[in-house]
Amino acid sequence: MATQLQLCYGKVPLYLRFGGIFGLLSLAAVGPGRWATFGRAVVLLVLLRRWWKCFFRWPSRVLVWKERPLEPSVEGLHKRFVELYLPDAEKGEGGEYAVLGAQKKLQISGQTLAFWDVGPRDAKDAVLVCNGLGARVMTWAPLLTALRNTSASWAQRRLVIFDYRGQFDSVPLQGEISVERSAKDAAELADHLKLKRCILLCWSTGVQIGLQLALDRPDLVAAMVLIQGTTGEAMKALLQPLCQVPGVPSLLDFGLQMAPRLLKSHRQMMHGALVRHRSAFERLGSCLLWFFGSDLIAAAGVRYTQDMLQSDEHFVNYCRYALALGRHKIFSRLPDIKAPAFVVTGTPDFITPARCSYDMAVQLGGPTNLLDDLGGSHYYIYEEPQKLAQEMAQFLERCAPVKA
Repeated sequence: MATQLQLCYGKVPLYLRFGGIFGLLSLAAVGPGRWATFGRAVVLLVLLRRWWKCFFRWPSRVLVWKERPLEPSVEGLHKRFVELYLPDAEKGEGGEYAVLGAQKKLQISGQTLAFWDVGPRDAKDAVLVCNGLGARVMTWAPLLTALRNTSASWAQRRLVIFDYRGQFDSVPLQGEISVERSAKDAAELADHLKLKRCILLCWSTGVQIGLQLALDRPDLVAAMVLIQGTTGEAMKALLQPLCQVPGVPSLLDFGLQMAPRLLKSHRQMMHGALVRHRSAFERLGSCLLWFFGSDLIAAAGVRYTQDMLQSDEHFVNYCRYALALGRHKIFSRLPDIKAPAFVVTGTPDFITPARCSYDMAVQLGGPTNLLDDLGGSHYYIYEEPQKLAQEMAQFLERCAPVKA
């Protein structure tokens, strides 16, 4: 009972925010006279601000590295990763080619695990990235650019990113798909690279993997940055921002189980269309997704969908990973995790709802900082990388400063 009261009390600020949002929308829709005008004006200003940011190339135009703004395209994101971490790589065939050329592979329990190990090799401080499901290395280019510009010490940290088994070049799949297995893969990779202590940088799916790794190997984890994830049993939270909705978790499970069969005869056609008409889909995405307030989301979203559908095997494994997130139970063990944590969420995030991050901040056993951006969606790392970088740099300077 005490725990439930703590969790409810911890989410009071979140539900006050929701109350304010719903109140404003109600005022705009059915409010009397001047109050309705006021509500509509505020809603219009919010939407105009997001359109303005997207139209005027935010945040790419301000994510400058060596006097070059970030190009808001998949190739531009790969090029920026190359500029930051692979300056000597062969770039003749483009940024993505150079990034893939820097990839390394390791055999772990019979499974090929693809990974990147960049930055100063002799660094005592390492960052181990636990990525979102289906996300590529390029996903982190905006935040990494902002961190290099914000924190003088970030360049002194080694960066390790790996692909989950069964995804991208970590194929063919051997053994099971589970959060626990992915956490073990991360630990074995860290041991192979002789990482004694590291910072976990986790987003979405990676949050559950990072939490499991911190629970299994507390000796390895110095601090955690947990961006928009859940506290386990993800199907009880996905698309349910206010509270768990009866029947929705079972419906999501059923949909993920059926998706590979339903799309089997159409997957190749859909993937081919995305590849052939990429530019057209990106333009369409820009028209439809401007309300996120970022010029990076359309190109990344088209490539994400294209990657997800690249083969029958990859799509099946993608769905199996999503189902594994629903089976993963860790909530009751969160108090056993003592590493300092910076928990990041966005109030309107409906994919991994903010209520999960609030519960995480209450339940974790170590010192915890919570950042909830009133305008942040699930793609906050694309929307406000500079703001996130500033908060993250301050947290790391306090809890895991670079060793001299």
